[in-house]
Amino acid sequence: MSEQEVTYSELTFHTPTQQQSRQRAEITRNKDSPSPLWRLFAVIFGILCLALLVTSGFLGALGNRWQQNFSQQQGILENLTCQQIILENQTRELEEILKNLTWERDHLQTQNINFLQSKGDKCIICPKNWIQHGKDCYEVSSGIKSWSVCKEYCSSLGSRLLKIDSKEELDFIKPLTSFPYWMGLLYNKTKGYWQWEDGTALTTDV
Repeated sequence: MSEQEVTYSELTFHTPTQQQSRQRAEITRNKDSPSPLWRLFAVIFGILCLALLVTSGFLGALGNRWQQNFSQQQGILENLTCQQIILENQTRELEEILKNLTWERDHLQTQNINFLQSKGDKCIICPKNWIQHGKDCYEVSSGIKSWSVCKEYCSSLGSRLLKIDSKEELDFIKPLTSFPYWMGLLYNKTKGYWQWEDGTALTTDV
């Protein structure tokens, strides 16, 4: 073998101390860099914190709005309470006024009754649809043909046919009707004059 064919190869061998130092450095570097699992936990924790912050802000705004609504409702309730107290006071006043007016009405009615009794008069109340004039009540009926039927009709009502006792009553009767009407007059053939149903003679003084 010639000297030119000899090839020298140089091998570099690391001592065990250097390999251990390099492995330790890599382990330390791996420990210092966060793992993917810890990164996921950090992201989730950040999202939860953000959500908690947003929720806190929302609840704070909602609480302020509820406080405002509560204050408004409390103000409305106070106004209604004041109005109720005012209405109760007005009701008591009206009840007192009504009580006084009722007493005055009863007192006046008593005085009126005593006055009428002292005059010897009676309070006259006419039936419904009848016309009152003084102490007398009048009803103007139509559609009844004969005098005798009218007389029976008035008798069934506890009344009688019209009898005019004064000019004042005649003036009151005239405007009541525009058609002819029967009166309680009949002719006494025996005595030869007109007389009222009660037997009194008709006079021309009216």
